[in-house]
Amino acid sequence: MTDPQQPPQTGRSDADDVEAHACPKCEAQPGSPCRSRGGAVAFAYHTRRFTLVSRLKKALRVPTPADRGPGRPWRPGTPPPAPVDPDLPGADIRIGYARC
Repeated sequence: MTDPQQPPQTGRSDADDVEAHACPKCEAQPGSPCRSRGGAVAFAYHTRRFTLVSRLKKALRVPTPADRGPGRPWRPGTPPPAPVDPDLPGADIRIGYARC
C-alpha cells in the first residue's frame, strides 16, 4: 500500500489529487484549495474532501501546500491557456516587416 504522505508515482501531488474534487464543506470548486469561513485559503484540506482520494482516506490531515497561499485571501489563478490546434503552423509568420 502507498504511504499517504508520499506523492503518487504519476507526478501529481496530493494537493492536485485533492483539488480534482469539489469540497462538500466549503464548496470550493475543483482546481482550487479549501477556504475558511473568512474566505482565506485553509491551512489544511477539509476531511470530507481529501477522503475522496482513495490513498488519502486514512490520513488524519492533509496540509495545503505553501504555493497555494494558506492563510491569505483566496484569489483565482489565471486559467490555463487554450490548447493550440496542431494543424496550425508553428513557425514564425511574417506579416509585412514584423514577426508575430
